[in-house]
Amino acid sequence: MKKLVSLLLILTLALTLGGVASAEKKWEGHTIVFASWGDGAEKAATEKVIAAFEEATGCKVNYINISSDYDTKVTAMVAAGETIDCAQLESGSIAYPMAAEGLLEPLDSYIEDSGINMDDYVAASCYYDDNGNLIAWSGCIELMCLFYSRDVFDEAGLPYPPSDPDEAWTWDEFVDVATKLTKDANGLTPADEGFDPEHIVRYGVNPDIWWPVWGSFIASNGGSMVDSEGNFTMNQPEAVEALQALIDLKLVDHVAPSVTASQSLPASDVALLTGTYGMVIGGQWSALTYAEAGVNFGMASLPKFGDKVVSVCTNGMYCLFSNSQEKEASWDFLQYLNDPSIDLTLFKNGNRMPTSLAWLTEPDKLEQWVGENNPARPEGYEGIIKMLINNSVAPLTGQIIGFPDLINLVNPAIDEILYGNMTAQEAMDMVAQQVQDSGLEIRLRDKY
Repeated sequence: MKKLVSLLLILTLALTLGGVASAEKKWEGHTIVFASWGDGAEKAATEKVIAAFEEATGCKVNYINISSDYDTKVTAMVAAGETIDCAQLESGSIAYPMAAEGLLEPLDSYIEDSGINMDDYVAASCYYDDNGNLIAWSGCIELMCLFYSRDVFDEAGLPYPPSDPDEAWTWDEFVDVATKLTKDANGLTPADEGFDPEHIVRYGVNPDIWWPVWGSFIASNGGSMVDSEGNFTMNQPEAVEALQALIDLKLVDHVAPSVTASQSLPASDVALLTGTYGMVIGGQWSALTYAEAGVNFGMASLPKFGDKVVSVCTNGMYCLFSNSQEKEASWDFLQYLNDPSIDLTLFKNGNRMPTSLAWLTEPDKLEQWVGENNPARPEGYEGIIKMLINNSVAPLTGQIIGFPDLINLVNPAIDEILYGNMTAQEAMDMVAQQVQDSGLEIRLRDKY
C-alpha cells in the first residue's frame, strides 16, 4: 500500500512539474521594438507598463524613447531600414504620410480578432486612412480646455468658470470676465477710461494660438477648415468671425498678451502661479505641469462661440508597422498600453486621459485616476470628462487629407493676423488663393 501511495505521489509530482514546464509564456523568446516620445515622468510610466507586459508574456520590449525631433528621427530610422515594430506617432506630420506609403498595418482585423468593440471607446481615439482602414488606436486622448487661477478669481471676487459644457460661458461672457481680470499698472481694466495697454500687469487670459484651439472655436461657430468637396473654408464667415475674435483678445480687447508682450512673460505655469494670467486655454495635459508647479488652479469648459461647445482633440497614435515580423506580439503590447488597468500613472498625474468610456464614466474606475485630493485633477475636472464624451471632435490632422501641406499655408497667414498686418478675412482669402494656385489636394476624410 505504501509503495502504491509513493508511486502515486511520484506520478502526481511529475505531472505537476511537467505542467509548470509546459506553461511557457505566450511570447517567450520574442522581441519587439517600440518607439515613443515623452519626458521623464512619461518615460518612467511607460517602462512600468513594459515591465508588466514582459513579465506576463515573456516578450522582450526594446524601448526607444526619443525626447526631441521625434518625427525626424523616426523617419530617418524607417528610411534606413531599422526595425520598429510599433510606435507612437503624431498623425498629421508623420503617420498619414507613412500610411500613404503602405508602411502602417491596418488594425481592423486585429480589433475584430481581439473582440474589441470600438463603440466602447471615444470616437476621436480612432484614426482611419483614405480608404477607411483603421491605422491607429490611441490609448490616450487630449482635448482643449480652460485653466484658471482660483487665487486670481478669488481676489477679483468673481465666480469660477463653469466646468459643465452645458453651462459654458458664451464668448461675450468669457470676454467680459477676461476684461474684469485684466489690470494695468494703475489697477485699471480695459473697460476703464485711461487704461494703459502698454503696461499690463495681469492678463485675463492667454490662449494658445494653434490649430486645436482656433479649430475648436471655428467649429463651435459652425465653421470648418475644409469641406467634404475639397474646398478651403477658413475664409467663410463662420470661420473668419471666430478666428478674428480669438486674435482680437490680443489686438483689440487687450485681455491677452500680444506676440511682442509674450516674449517677456514667463511660461504659463509660472504666469498662473504668480497671477500674471487669470486663465489659460490649452491642452488638458498641462494639468501635470500646473500641479507640479503648485498652482492653485481649476479646470473648466471652453466657452462656446456658437450654440454648443466644441473641443478639438489631439492624440498620440499607436501604430503597427507593416514590415514587422512581430505583429501579433506588438498588437498585444499596444493593448497593454491602451489599458488603464495595467498602470494608472500617466492618467493619475494628469498627462493623459483614457479613451475607454468605462474608465470615463464608471465611478469605481473614475475614482482610481481622478479621485479626491489629486492636484492634477482639480475642481471642475468632471466637466472636462463630460466635454470629452459629448463635445469633442477628432483631431484636424485625422479629419483632413492634405493637412500637413495646408497647415504650412495657414500658420504664416495667422502670424500676419497676430502681428496686425492683415485681418482674418484678408489672411484666409490669401490662403484660399494659395491653395487654388498650388493645386493642393485637400478634403475631409469620409471616415474619421
